[in-house]
Amino acid sequence: MLLSKSIADQIVSQLSQIIEQHINIMDTQGMIISSTDPKRIGTFHGGAQKIITERLNELMIVNDSEYQGAKNGINLPIEFNNEIIGVIGMTGNYDLVYKYGQIIKKMTEILLLDTYVREQSTIEQKARDRFLEEWIFGRYELNYPDEFQARAISLGIDVKSPKRVLVFALRSSDHTIVSDQIQTNISHRIRNYLKSIPQAFLFRTATLYIGVFNQLEDHEMTQIAKEIYSTIKENFKCDVHVGMDSNTPKPIARSFKNANLALQLSLKSDQPITIFDTLNFDLYITRMSENDRIQFIENLFPKESMHDIGTHIETLRTLYQAEGSIKLASERLFIHKNTLQYRLNKIEQLTSYDPRKLSKSYLFMVAIKIFDSLKHS
Repeated sequence: MLLSKSIADQIVSQLSQIIEQHINIMDTQGMIISSTDPKRIGTFHGGAQKIITERLNELMIVNDSEYQGAKNGINLPIEFNNEIIGVIGMTGNYDLVYKYGQIIKKMTEILLLDTYVREQSTIEQKARDRFLEEWIFGRYELNYPDEFQARAISLGIDVKSPKRVLVFALRSSDHTIVSDQIQTNISHRIRNYLKSIPQAFLFRTATLYIGVFNQLEDHEMTQIAKEIYSTIKENFKCDVHVGMDSNTPKPIARSFKNANLALQLSLKSDQPITIFDTLNFDLYITRMSENDRIQFIENLFPKESMHDIGTHIETLRTLYQAEGSIKLASERLFIHKNTLQYRLNKIEQLTSYDPRKLSKSYLFMVAIKIFDSLKHS
């Protein structure tokens, strides 16, 4: 492990909160790379060089002129895996600093070990993320089957069991860009939650969070989606939309595509969580271009403004929610039955189709869904 300046700065910062004396950290060349005294950073420390060259357990300096660039105080090697990777020194007279020497050495090595563990965890996470991304978006599994299996085993990923995919996207509540720091914090929070679920993994792309799970039932996936939704809403104040693939075994690339289609529907509706369903007509509407959807509406209601079309749509929506009952629909609209009949007659005149006839109702049902989708485009 290399003792970088950033790691040294973190150690000095934490130790300086406990110990009042000046603290210096030197690299294996004897250069001071971090210090509570900014003027000494970048200067040579002869005492540190002696410790490294002669592999001393400690070096007590009693005179500022004893070693080049060194002041009186105690200096000790920083060891990691039985190798000296640097030196830590504390300025002050012998009686004051000696009793702290072994303490700051041990604390430094504990902080180093903690940093190393976190770095290794980050490296493993990135390797897992790359693997999952290549598996979902590439042909890695087909082009390099032996290497694919070996990497999966080394990363602890079960690639033989059927998978389900969940994707979610963020939108800030005030319509600003969600900062990268917040997105990173969200990743940490959701990954910690997923640790309780066997073979559950999460990684990020530029625009999406993608979760991969062993085959779970719809109610289990929905519960996971609800936990993710509530965690993000409550702790990060972001709007979140979730899409999931259906509960049928399929290649993971297809699972992702289906989950992403469900997410697109969620983004264009009032439902924050959507499961892919091949019988859900809304999914097919989201695949239509916005121009095609507008053209459909304008062709059905020629020469009508979008505002007036919206009025007709609400009349039709209420009629179909009442299963075609004129009496019930008029009550829900707070109008007389004759007024509702007048509105329906006007729609028939405009479109040449009678919305009260079962054979023509499908056109208006599609129009309602398309009109709703345009409101969320």
